[in-house]
Amino acid sequence: MNKYRLGKLPEYTYLAENYLEKLHEFGADELLINTQHTYFAGKFEWSHRDPFDRLLVAQAFTENMFLVTNDSVFHSIPWLDVLW
Repeated sequence: MNKYRLGKLPEYTYLAENYLEKLHEFGADELLINTQHTYFAGKFEWSHRDPFDRLLVAQAFTENMFLVTNDSVFHSIPWLDVLW
């Protein structure tokens, strides 16, 4: 939402403004951050220091999910299942 708020994603205005509706329409659920996620995010070895990216990796790994992204920063994690 930060990039949207900064005006960097104008083509996603409708999606951002109707996020919860679209989430349910896609059959998806919110994944809340829990203690296991934060512990893993702080513990695993990765030179990348962005805390939000670390949480995304931690959630994907601990919940046995794919991380869907086009951000190349995640290429350096061989054990992470990523859909590009």
